Amino acid sequence: MKRRMTQPQKEELEDKNDQLIADALGSFNETVSNLGSSYHELKRRIEELNVQISAKNQQLEENLYEVNRLRWFFDSILNSMTNGVVVIDREGKIVLFNRGAEELTGFRRDELLGRAYGDVFGKQVSPRFSPLHTLAQGESLILEEKEIPVKTGGTIPIRYSTSLVTDHQDRTLGAVEVFSDLTRIKRLECQMQQMKTQHALNQMAALVAHEIRNPLGGIRGYIDLLADSLDEDDARQEMIGIINDSISRLDEIVADFQQFARPVRPHFEKTEFRAFLRDVIDYFCKTADCESKSIRFVMNESSVSGSVYVWMDPILIEQAFLAIFDNAVKAMKMGGGTVRVEIKEEASLQKKEKPKVHILVSDSGEGIPKEVLNQLFTPFFTTREKGAGLGLALAHNFISNHQGDIFVESEKGIGTTVTVVLPVN
Repeated sequence: MKRRMTQPQKEELEDKNDQLIADALGSFNETVSNLGSSYHELKRRIEELNVQISAKNQQLEENLYEVNRLRWFFDSILNSMTNGVVVIDREGKIVLFNRGAEELTGFRRDELLGRAYGDVFGKQVSPRFSPLHTLAQGESLILEEKEIPVKTGGTIPIRYSTSLVTDHQDRTLGAVEVFSDLTRIKRLECQMQQMKTQHALNQMAALVAHEIRNPLGGIRGYIDLLADSLDEDDARQEMIGIINDSISRLDEIVADFQQFARPVRPHFEKTEFRAFLRDVIDYFCKTADCESKSIRFVMNESSVSGSVYVWMDPILIEQAFLAIFDNAVKAMKMGGGTVRVEIKEEASLQKKEKPKVHILVSDSGEGIPKEVLNQLFTPFFTTREKGAGLGLALAHNFISNHQGDIFVESEKGIGTTVTVVLPVN
């Protein structure tokens, strides 16, 4: 049987329950209080961390800005250099190609980045003379010379140096090549050599002209006496005529020698070049009898607006163009052809330089072999059976005395273009 609780027992039990509830509430309140303290502490720590993270983010942003600033500064330096700079990675692929390299080669960086250096610049050059050698052997190349291909075809001479690219722990990242164009320097070296050669040839030409002209005068005198002593219908008169023609030809050659050996002193005057050139063409066509030879001159002035004045010696420049026209006509076949003369103006990119006029004389002849192109302005060099080879040499001298330039481009079977560049007044 279940015992019934007495009243005192009930009261005692209720007191215990109340005490348990009170203890539980106390414990709960204490826990809540502790949780509140922990929450506030956590909140405080989070706020501190947020401040620290914000400071770190600001520091990272400042570092990133500084890195970008240094990169922009570095890129600006690279792109402001007139020298070409090419960097390859450890696999030999191009990872940097500055603006100077673009201007010197004609290639754009977006065409070359990621491509193998050897595929672009190593086809005509041994890897021994490239940053690939430096990458493989660790040997720098200092102020070496070679030729590299350009986008337009052909090559340009360059002077270059290479070295390894390493990180702060001296680990190899790739190799760099820095190069500069030697075209102008090579041209100046060639001109210097030509000047030395010309000086020696001037002395020789003057001596030869003097030594030949005097005997020629004596020979002509005796031939004239011999002709006077013979009857007009004497068969030997024809032979005398041939001798006289040969003497006249020798006289012309001696005159060319003397002109070549004579110091040139230009007498400059302001000349309207378009009208001048038209007059020279008309004069040449009449004296060379171009019409009977089916040779036509076509002049193109469409790219020039207004008058073009050149400070020049008209006589010397006329002789230069007569020699150029003569070579163009002689390059034609017997069936005739066309000589095209074009005038172009070029504004100077340098403030100190004068603008220039370009005169292009193109013939429809058979062209000139590439192996003799660089000898065309050499005195006494000729590819023809007749002629002393002084025409273009004199033209070169006369144009050089006007601070001008002359060069030849030719393709076998298509024709030849002679370009004359003169400063505009």
